Amino acid sequence: MHSFRIHALWAVLLAPPAFAADVVTSGTIAVGGGGALLDGDRPSYQQIHQQKKDGFGGIEEFLLIREGKDDILKFDLRLLPGNDDYRVAVRYEKMEKYYIDGGFDQFRVWYDGSGGYFRPTDTSFVMFPEDLSLTRSKLWLEAGVYLPGETLLRARYERRARDGTKSSTAWADSNLVGTAGTRSIVPSFYDIDEVTNTFTVDLGNDVKEDVKWNVGTRYSETELDNKRNIRRRPYETADRIVTHKDQTTTDMFTMHGFYLRKLSEKLTLSGGALRTTLDSHLAGSRIYGQTYDPVYDPVYIRRQQRDEGFYDLGGDAEIRQTVLNLNAVYVPKKNWSVRPSVRFENMHQETMSHFVETNISSGPAFTAIIEEVEAEHKKDWDEFAGAVDVRYTGLPNWTFSGEAEWIHGEGNLEEERTLHTGVLTIDRDMENTRSMQKYSLNSNWYPRSGLTVAVQYYFKANQNDYDARRDNTLVGTGDRYPAFITDQDFETNDFNIRVSWRPASLLSFVTRYDYQQSKIISQEADLQKVDSSTLTSHIFSESATWSPTGRLFLNANVNVTYDQLETPAFAFVKNGDNNYITGAIGGGYALAKLDDVYLDYNWFNAKNFVDTSATFLPYGVSQKYQGAYITWVRRQTENLIYTVKYGYVSNRDGTWAGLNDFDAHVLYGRVQYRF
Repeated sequence: MHSFRIHALWAVLLAPPAFAADVVTSGTIAVGGGGALLDGDRPSYQQIHQQKKDGFGGIEEFLLIREGKDDILKFDLRLLPGNDDYRVAVRYEKMEKYYIDGGFDQFRVWYDGSGGYFRPTDTSFVMFPEDLSLTRSKLWLEAGVYLPGETLLRARYERRARDGTKSSTAWADSNLVGTAGTRSIVPSFYDIDEVTNTFTVDLGNDVKEDVKWNVGTRYSETELDNKRNIRRRPYETADRIVTHKDQTTTDMFTMHGFYLRKLSEKLTLSGGALRTTLDSHLAGSRIYGQTYDPVYDPVYIRRQQRDEGFYDLGGDAEIRQTVLNLNAVYVPKKNWSVRPSVRFENMHQETMSHFVETNISSGPAFTAIIEEVEAEHKKDWDEFAGAVDVRYTGLPNWTFSGEAEWIHGEGNLEEERTLHTGVLTIDRDMENTRSMQKYSLNSNWYPRSGLTVAVQYYFKANQNDYDARRDNTLVGTGDRYPAFITDQDFETNDFNIRVSWRPASLLSFVTRYDYQQSKIISQEADLQKVDSSTLTSHIFSESATWSPTGRLFLNANVNVTYDQLETPAFAFVKNGDNNYITGAIGGGYALAKLDDVYLDYNWFNAKNFVDTSATFLPYGVSQKYQGAYITWVRRQTENLIYTVKYGYVSNRDGTWAGLNDFDAHVLYGRVQYRF
């Protein structure tokens, strides 16, 4: 059967009309492969390079195009075992009549499942194979037909999936760190199984200059069967495993449309609307035991006080969202343009759930506490937004523009949590208000040929107010969130300048400098308003390209980032520096008529690690990565090209005290034929 399908496919692609005089057939086939000789940590290498250490090889590209007088057929194929990278796609189009497009894509994404590292006692954990990976795939089929007036009716089905394992930052705890107490350094991982099916139908016309429109609908359904696997206190008397499941299913239905009309040479109007309904069924659990994916047992071995979990989660959630917008482009006179816009959004959200909550009391009995719980959540939100953009191009060698944006939203949030005994543990009614304003100025200057200067500045401010009209929780209790936040404001100032300079015909530079300062001002219940954090960023980048001769070109770029986070909690968390340098240098040289050689070197360097592990969680990153490559390309004929590449890469990760270090020799080869 498989052989029959292959022959049938070739029969379609190379049918007799392909040899007719008015049909042109062309394409490319490329076969390649590579791998690495690795010394060091395999998961770290695979995550950074997104390539399987053991190697890959196969058909990198097979592209066949058959062009007729009024139709075109494209066939695209990729088969790369090892990297699990596959693609097959076919598109047939009858010009101005219809088209059919379908295919399948799949690739793998690698993750490093390393946990934390405690330096004072040289403690780390490996609880499972750390070379984790997810397979991501997409299957689609689309068809379109052109109706009278160049209107396109399009229908599409798409299926996306993720399956496999990936790392989690929710590390578990351990007491095996000497006298330091408890540290959360034990790695955990996700087991992912997600599928989304989407159906889309659109009808529209965007060919005409003065009138454009589109209406459409979209339905998607998503099924999750995800697990987060956590092992707490391994190799201790309190060793136990937590499995947290998310088995939510979601249905989303969307209708949308827009209409644009050019009323005159001075005025163009457009408007759009969106209506979305999202219905979800909640399911899942968080259960402790001695194995992954256990059944709940109230007397499970090694239970500990405050082992909180739940099971038999059930419930429904719905979101109803409506968005309306109106835009205009107005040209009052030459060199001026004004672009105003307004938007309104209404959202209503309701969630009702029930579950069995589990907990463990204090020792020595460690008795299980089991309570049936019901919870309800309601949220209403209205938001109005406006913006205006003004541009002026009347001065020689100058352009100016400015934009202002405003958003104001108001809503209400109600939350209730009731035990089976009738006790109302959470009864909250909050009014929320959010306002945003942003102002930006931009200018481009062209002082002479080959020189451009672009400058931009913007200011952005957000104000968020939370007013608890009714709240039965007390200050300092665990259920206080989010009611303990009463006011939170954000302010950002950003300035950047870019200079593009071509001093000679074969030499060019691009220089950019960015400065940004962001502040968060917070106020919690019964406390004074404080500057909770200030982030200051300086980013400098430079790139240069030079071709001193017809056979040689050189390019280089560097990016220097200096980020400084200041907080009143400095004594506990230190300042969160995020300073690093990235760069690359490359070039190419024509050795002979048929042969070219290319050299590339790139690096990343960060030195921000602050070792405070003796007292609390360490902060920052210390890592140095560099890679050097040489590539030889031989153009044997106009149609046949050989490529051979060798690289040496090195990673030194001081954050993990060398546990994620590696050195690798990377090999790659490719043969390409065009016909």
